[in-house]
Amino acid sequence: MSDLEKRISGDWIELREKANDLYTLLDALAIPSYELRAAANTLRFSVEQGIVEFKRTLLSRVLVTLETARYKSLAAEEMSAQEKSLAILLLAILLQRLLCAELLPLARPQEEKRVFGVEGLQVGAILNDVNARVKTNPALRSHLAIKNIFMQVQRYNGENQKMRELLPTIKPEMRTAFLANFTRTFDEIIGSIRRHYAALLQAEMTAETARKEGFSLALMPLKEIAPLLASQAKEIAQIRSTLAHARDEKYKTREALVRLYDGRQVVLKLLEDEVKAYRRICQRSQADNLDFCALSMAAGFRDEIVSILEKQGKKEEPAEKSRS
Repeated sequence: MSDLEKRISGDWIELREKANDLYTLLDALAIPSYELRAAANTLRFSVEQGIVEFKRTLLSRVLVTLETARYKSLAAEEMSAQEKSLAILLLAILLQRLLCAELLPLARPQEEKRVFGVEGLQVGAILNDVNARVKTNPALRSHLAIKNIFMQVQRYNGENQKMRELLPTIKPEMRTAFLANFTRTFDEIIGSIRRHYAALLQAEMTAETARKEGFSLALMPLKEIAPLLASQAKEIAQIRSTLAHARDEKYKTREALVRLYDGRQVVLKLLEDEVKAYRRICQRSQADNLDFCALSMAAGFRDEIVSILEKQGKKEEPAEKSRS
């Protein structure tokens, strides 16, 4: 393993270990408070595409600098400036991940779960309603709760067929125990169908609340975005570590910087994947306008992270003033 590879790996492992807590993350990136405030101001004016626009803006500056490495060696000051931009970008991505993983609270608390009285519903009534919903909106087939309901129905049918085939071969004295085992299995399947149906009703209620009260990021299922954000952070951390290595080594490093620029599509695709993830979530939440909903999610993340950056940027102000 080369020195560069060791640095990339070591830097990422160290950052990843500290990325599950706001304060250890801030310590790891060591961004001065005035830079946090400046980043909050820049992010606030990302009005067209929210957090995604902010990421693209910071990344594009870095890529412009990397492109010049094709023609000349980069000055240490240039690389240091881009490292600072990448530290801000890493912080924004990892704060977003903390919000999605529910390791940081959103500004508005999650809506209280409600009981929908499905415990006594017959499976037939549930399936009639689910099938009617899918017929009206075929896109609901991709809804996790509906997919799980259909899977449990298949399982029920399979177990029922197995029971009917085996029952004639079971000795009379063993039939009670045999049927009891299948009854437990059927009860488990029916309970699962009811739980997934309740989840479907919860998602529907959440979407209706969002339509009535206006968009709220807290009403969207965000956890599935967290792995994508971790991938974004890893790619950005690699660029940052490579720049730091090139700045420290000074010689014979242009090739590594050119490779970063040539491989830019990887991280750019991850930003496109983020927009697609917003649209998938909006579709499952039955948003009326997918474009508006996806942009609202990006704006929601923008506002959440602006609030965090501003709060953290103010913490050192008294000490800074006393030094001035």
